[in-house]
Amino acid sequence: MSDAASSFNTTPNVQGTEYLLVCIEDGYLNLVTEDGASKDDIRVPEGELGQRIMHDYDAGKDLLIAVGTAMGEEKALSYRLDSVER
Repeated sequence: MSDAASSFNTTPNVQGTEYLLVCIEDGYLNLVTEDGASKDDIRVPEGELGQRIMHDYDAGKDLLIAVGTAMGEEKALSYRLDSVER
């Protein structure tokens, strides 16, 4: 029976998209989609990731935020510096 139980995969299907960070307001990331639409419903993540995002944003760096979607919820998962000149 343990073999059958171990064959179940309960890992949710996670899909991700990168967005350009425009600003941070009231604990939310104001992001821009590829087609220029505003997306402002993603919270600044808690912990070290959120602190690093806010630090680099405050330092004037352009950031791309990776947002993951799983089970109907979206969260910021990581970020990187945007190397494209705007």
